[in-house]
Amino acid sequence: MNSKKTITFLTITFLWSWTFWIIGLDYLKAGISQETIGKFLKVFFAGVYGPAVSALVTTFFYDGFKGTLSLLKKLFVWKTPFKIYTFIILAPIIFVLLGIAIYSIFIGDIGNFDKMAFLSIPTVLWAGLYAGPLGEELGWRGFLLPEFQKTFSNLRSAIFIGIFWFAWHSPLFWAPFGTLVSGAPISFLPVATYFLMIICLSIMITWLVINSKGSVLVAILFHLSINAGIALLFFPELNLDFKKVHLLSSIGMLIFTGILIAKNKLETKIKNI
Repeated sequence: MNSKKTITFLTITFLWSWTFWIIGLDYLKAGISQETIGKFLKVFFAGVYGPAVSALVTTFFYDGFKGTLSLLKKLFVWKTPFKIYTFIILAPIIFVLLGIAIYSIFIGDIGNFDKMAFLSIPTVLWAGLYAGPLGEELGWRGFLLPEFQKTFSNLRSAIFIGIFWFAWHSPLFWAPFGTLVSGAPISFLPVATYFLMIICLSIMITWLVINSKGSVLVAILFHLSINAGIALLFFPELNLDFKKVHLLSSIGMLIFTGILIAKNKLETKIKNI
């Protein structure tokens, strides 16, 4: 691992994103209104692209045009096993359905099932694409993962990235949206659960990328599928509690992540990703 290169990437990523988000939080000090939310949205989306911007700048500085082109090519690696795409679609649905089931048993009524909700899926996916996955994955999994893999096992690489990924989101804890703990008083249990979710997701995405020849496209699609929470669309009365349901879905993520680790699928170093 090139330590200087890695530190450069992380420094630019955090400075870029946190600067925009802190400016956005300052806008909100005047109160939540259509005007302040509009201003916040602009800097929020600019901040989301910190990892991608940093990956491109850092790669160009250290590896030149050829290295930058190689990084960008990872966005177009789509020839992967069918099971990868099946997992991308089904796993997030299963995780959320488990969260809904737990909510129903221990918290309250989940409301009626809206069979027509599938009509809104394309809109939700399109809106979610540029609100996170597109701005993040080129940096975390396209740039940082291969750097860490030069020194660490796949599992350790995934955990380290998860820690940085969690820390990177932290200013948004005090924003009205942006994470699953945003828009509510900060307390230990939701933050700890969110941390575990991020670690689990980092491990799962690493597993997907390893098994898809380093595809950043696969990472983007899985990130998008997780964020979209498609299963929740069919239970509209849970809209007000969607963050709680997503946090409960962490139980399914923990189970699957445990299976991955138990099978040692992440312990073999995969080079030339």
